[in-house]
Order: sequence, then structure tokens, then C-alpha cells
Amino acid sequence: MFRCKLVNFLISLFPFHKWQDFLIRTHVQKCEICASQMASRDEAKALIIQEDDVKHFRDLWPAIRTGVADRKPEKKALFFLDRKWVFATTGFVALFLAGFLFYSLLFQSGTVGEQEGKVKFQINSIRVGDEPATPFLYQPKDSDMILIWAEKSM
Repeated sequence: MFRCKLVNFLISLFPFHKWQDFLIRTHVQKCEICASQMASRDEAKALIIQEDDVKHFRDLWPAIRTGVADRKPEKKALFFLDRKWVFATTGFVALFLAGFLFYSLLFQSGTVGEQEGKVKFQINSIRVGDEPATPFLYQPKDSDMILIWAEKSM
């Protein structure tokens, strides 16, 4: 049941026909629950105009033509402002941000305890025998040890 809801959500989230076709062919046609929610052939046939439903077939086309001519052309919204594209873009951005946050948290260097141990320090002044001294810092390769020594300034 959860998978059916997830597939229906994905179909409505991404408005790409190939994507929707893939989901319908791989899940909806094979799932009994989803197949029971689809319209039967008789229900679908009732929605389509049959030849027998039209009494005067010759009068059909002029009526359609006048209806098409009377209808004002609708202003199309800009391509990127269409509602389904907005939802698809929002979903893609949300997935990208969630993936980026997950990746950055998962592969974060060190543990929290190690990060707290990294403390920056600063030497403002060193005095040796009440005289100013010059500090020297040395860190050996591949080591966390830092050596500090001071030399009297001359």
C-alpha cells in the first residue's frame, strides 16, 4: 500500500511523460490494488463519443467548427511558470539539498570530539627574563604535536 502511494506521488511530482509511462508500466499495470482503481473498458468507453450517439453526423463538424471559432485563444503561461514544472523543480531542488546535507553529515571529517579538540591559539607576546622574546613554532610531519620555544630578541 505504501509503495502504491509512493508511485502515485512520484507520478504527480515529475511531469515527464516517459517517467510516468515507466512508473505505470512497471508498477500500476502489475499491482492488483492499483489495477482495481483504474477505470474498466466499459467506463472508459462511456466517456468517448460513439458513432451511434451522433444522430446527424453531417451536422457534427459545422457545430464543432463554430465552437472552435467562437472560442478565444487562451494565453499560454510561460513554460517555466507552469504549475507542474514548478512542483518538479521544487522537488528536484529539495532532493538535491537533502542529498547534499546527508552527504556532508555522513562524510564529515572526524567526530565531534575530535573537532572540539581542534583549538586555535594565538601568542600575543612572550617575555624571557622580563625582556621581549621571539616565538618559534614547529610541527613535525604526520604528527599532532606542536613545539613552541622562545628566543631572546637582540
